[in-house]
Amino acid sequence: MSKFNNKTILVTGASSGIGLAMAKDFASRGANLILTARSKDKLEQLAKELEAQGTKTKVFVEDIGLPNSAKKLYEQIKAEHIDIDILVNNAGYGRWGTFDECPVEDYENMIHLNITSLTELSYLFLQDFEKKGSGGIINVASVAAFYSIPYSAVYAATKAYVLSLSEALNFEYSRKGVHVMAVCPGATESEFVKVATVSSERLQKRLASMSDNKNVKIQSAEDCSKEALDAYESGKLYIITGKSNRNLYAISRLFSRKTLLNFVGRRFKKISG
Repeated sequence: MSKFNNKTILVTGASSGIGLAMAKDFASRGANLILTARSKDKLEQLAKELEAQGTKTKVFVEDIGLPNSAKKLYEQIKAEHIDIDILVNNAGYGRWGTFDECPVEDYENMIHLNITSLTELSYLFLQDFEKKGSGGIINVASVAAFYSIPYSAVYAATKAYVLSLSEALNFEYSRKGVHVMAVCPGATESEFVKVATVSSERLQKRLASMSDNKNVKIQSAEDCSKEALDAYESGKLYIITGKSNRNLYAISRLFSRKTLLNFVGRRFKKISG
């Protein structure tokens, strides 16, 4: 029997991509779902689909990229007397391009969603988990967490924070019955690229011309979710999803940070430079 059976799981950013795939995967493993994102229509459609399969589902429409939104979401859930067993911090986004190509306000929003709201939700729910002596958090980071990424500098830095935070929190709380794990996907089928290039028509055209590159291995969101949830059930500290991503990380450990920076920088310059 799955460890998720009869557990109540909160998934942020559940309307698309990895969050959507995880919600369906959790449901197939017997979990109850609390879904949140900005898109009411998509969430309600997903809830309807899951409920038709016998999954208990509740929707909270919330943009946790806004100030105080994480606490607001937490308080709404508590007001409904819902006891969360596992928090999945999936909501997040990135930007590609030269550092000054993106407005600083956009970076501030990204940092708030990728770091601040994730931290606040973790802080709030960890108090509940500690009191009952059980619970868990799955934080969706990125394989970018292991590298400095020129032309995606702020995004990579936020994901490095997520990985570091997850590892540290797991050390602090594992002895209290709480498991914290980071998921580090590589290129995955989602709206990430569309969002990452929304402010740059130049980047959209460049990436469109590269879309047929067979050397770029893109994992399905469903496969990413399966690897992530299996890893959590196995008690792992973090998981790099996708065999090619794991192989690349293993090889990268043989080189100095300067060598890696030059390699990654040249690679991303072809896209963004």
